[in-house]
Amino acid sequence: MTILITGGTGRLAAELKKHLEGEYVGIEHWDFICADNIPNKKYDLIVHMGAYTDVVKGERERKKCFDTNVVGTWNMVERYRDTPFVYISSEYCKDPLGVYALTKQLGEEIVKTHPKHLIFRTFFKPNPFPFPFAYGDQYTQGDYVDVIAKILAERIKAWDRMTSDFRYLGTGRKTVLDLAKRTRPDVQENSVDEYNAKIGMLLIPKDYE
Repeated sequence: MTILITGGTGRLAAELKKHLEGEYVGIEHWDFICADNIPNKKYDLIVHMGAYTDVVKGERERKKCFDTNVVGTWNMVERYRDTPFVYISSEYCKDPLGVYALTKQLGEEIVKTHPKHLIFRTFFKPNPFPFPFAYGDQYTQGDYVDVIAKILAERIKAWDRMTSDFRYLGTGRKTVLDLAKRTRPDVQENSVDEYNAKIGMLLIPKDYE
C-alpha cells in the first residue's frame, strides 16, 4: 500500500509509521498550500495531518494559518478525490475560539465533500509530558502521541474505504492534568482561564464537547 502523508516529519506521522505498514511518501505544508507542488500520482491512501498548529501565533499569522489549514486542505481534497482520504482534525474545533480552531473546522467541512473520507478529532502530547504545568480544567479524549498513533492505525485498518465517517479519537474523558501526571508526577496545575488572561485572548477551550 502506498500512502501519501502530509506533515510527514511530525511526531504523529513518525509514530503512525510504526503501526500502519506501507510505502510512505511525505510532503510538508509548503508543498500542499500550492496545488502545483502536490504530487500528481496515484496512491492507495491519503493521510492529511500536516497543519499550522500554533494556536497563539496563528492570531498574528492569520493568512499563513488559513493558507495551510484551509487552502492546503482544499488543494489536497481536490487533487485526490478518487483516493480514500483521512483527515486529522482537532478537539479545538468544537465552538472554535480562535483562528487555528476555526481553520481546522473549515478543513473538516472541506473534507466532508470528499466521497471517501475519515475525519478524526483528536489531541495528543509528547511522551513524557514535556511541560511543568498542565490544565486541571481542560478536558480531552486525547492521550500521548504514541498511544494515539496506535489507535489511529487500528481505525484506518478497520475502515471500509467505500464509506465516510467522523469520529473522536482517544482513550476516554480526562483532564490534561490527569494525562500529564501519568508520565510527570511533579507537574503543577494551572487553569485555562489563567492562561487566556495571561495572553489577553480567549483562545484555549476547556472542553471538546
